Amino acid sequence: MSGLNYGNFAGHNNMTSYDVVTVSYQNAATIKRYLSHTRFDKNAVQLMVVDNGSRDGTVEQLQATLSAHQMRLNKDNLGYAKAANQGAASGHQAFIVFINPDCYAETGTIDRLVEYLQDHPDIGVVGCRVLNQDGTLQAASCRRLPTFWRVFNHVTGLNRLGLPGINKAAKCANKSTAVEAVNGAFFVIRRDLFEQLKGFDEGYPLHFEDLDLFARCLSAGYQIYYLANQQAIHLQGQSKQRQDLIKQWKKQGLKRYFQKHRPRWEQWIINRLLV
Repeated sequence: MSGLNYGNFAGHNNMTSYDVVTVSYQNAATIKRYLSHTRFDKNAVQLMVVDNGSRDGTVEQLQATLSAHQMRLNKDNLGYAKAANQGAASGHQAFIVFINPDCYAETGTIDRLVEYLQDHPDIGVVGCRVLNQDGTLQAASCRRLPTFWRVFNHVTGLNRLGLPGINKAAKCANKSTAVEAVNGAFFVIRRDLFEQLKGFDEGYPLHFEDLDLFARCLSAGYQIYYLANQQAIHLQGQSKQRQDLIKQWKKQGLKRYFQKHRPRWEQWIINRLLV
């Protein structure tokens, strides 16, 4: 196959071009629709899909649609962070778009997110409204970084009573604002910042690698921004077996996050709660 044809889009509308990175694993049900949507990304120089050893037909769909330089086929599941770093390393544009294979941005959304970053040098990461398939807002569209009390309130449901939890979409749903974190399923980051931070921490199996990256972005002096006037749709269907595995990955990821970013007393409690 000749692959998806992006054309010569460098300098389109005087906007810097960008690379698109997607990590796939067992996404045969969504990858075809995702690939058709990438055709609308007029400033994308390269799409790189890194597959983590799929066995469900995902690879065959990639091979039927993309050229060899647009995909990397890992034999095994190396984890999201490592695969995403591989994809980012394949490009060289000033901005990197990370988008899941079950996430579909509206036409022009990526261009506008990149343009916003280009116009605001103090912002390192930008995200937007992320919707469920039924049009409702996903709670993780804009988030707070984890602390012990935020995690406690989130897990116990006290955040529904007004106490601060991790997700804060209800408060910033319709207001573009600086936040501590956006939805990891779809965001744009400056390449120089991503490389300065040495990419995703590959010690995370899956989940919390995005929050870790955002925490380091803030520590480096950059803002993270949520654009309420742009949106994407994110499908989140998982099998029961897959859900159980993800719960374990989330526990491991949360422990690692607290080990890296939170005081020891919080680490101690979290390690004993998440057994």
